[in-house]
Amino acid sequence: MEITPKDSVNIEAYVNQVQDKEKAEAASEQPETQQTKTDTVALSNAAKNIQEAQKQLEAIADVREDKVAQLKEQIENGAYEIDEEKIADKMLKDALLNDLA
Repeated sequence: MEITPKDSVNIEAYVNQVQDKEKAEAASEQPETQQTKTDTVALSNAAKNIQEAQKQLEAIADVREDKVAQLKEQIENGAYEIDEEKIADKMLKDALLNDLA
């Protein structure tokens, strides 16, 4: 049976630690050879269709200029007629729907 001194075990651990440190320093000094990963996004066909629809909706004017011009002309000429019953029916319908909700 061979007995080794305790100091040789500690020296061996120290040598291993120093070697590991040297390897880590050498790796950090070398230029990075690995490509960095980048995040990517893949849109489904449904998402692409939604985006296209949104673009088309944004292109549509909020105000129908032709309709506004027509109504202005009717009001100025006195030709614009109001259907009181239609307005009252719509008001009652909206009020009932709001009460039910």
